[in-house]
Amino acid sequence: MTGPPEFRDLLGDDLPAEDRARLERVHELLIAAGPPPELPPSLAEAPDRASRPPSWLPRRRLGAAFALAATIALVAFVGGYAAGYQRSDSDFDAARSVVLGGDDAKRAVVRFGARDANGNRSMLVSVQGLSRARDGNYYTLFMTKDGRPIVTCGTFNVRDEGLTTVRFTVAYELENFDGLLLAEYHHSDHKEYPLLRAKLA
Repeated sequence: MTGPPEFRDLLGDDLPAEDRARLERVHELLIAAGPPPELPPSLAEAPDRASRPPSWLPRRRLGAAFALAATIALVAFVGGYAAGYQRSDSDFDAARSVVLGGDDAKRAVVRFGARDANGNRSMLVSVQGLSRARDGNYYTLFMTKDGRPIVTCGTFNVRDEGLTTVRFTVAYELENFDGLLLAEYHHSDHKEYPLLRAKLA
């Protein structure tokens, strides 16, 4: 009975030192692990017909049954997700709400949640009347001081001018700011163009 092959006999002496050390460690691990176990006799032959689908169910109908089951599972998942998402928006516990815009078609409503145990605050932002920003543009919501944007609450885009709702989480103290600003960022000149404002006070 011969022992395991020597590492040098397998790969020779032409390897760089770093590769040699790495491969030698792998070689030692393989030797320590030993040969794989023998194939159990129960797997030596194909399963018998008893484990196959019943012969009375045609293959075509079996495939259709699997497809129907997958479709039902997918519909249940998507429906549950959508229902949960809508419920989470309507059940948002707002400690404070601010409206940006007025009679204009463009409008935003920012709802602030209470601070959590970690000091973070959820924000639910609903916008309407904004066109889809293209060519790398997007919308940014800022907290302002004396009319100047100070910190970003988050960025977003919209599909069309209908209602779009997004969530942000911030750790800012609202008392440090006096307003909100919704602006459109233009990628072409890297500037923010104000659209809507509101006072926090």
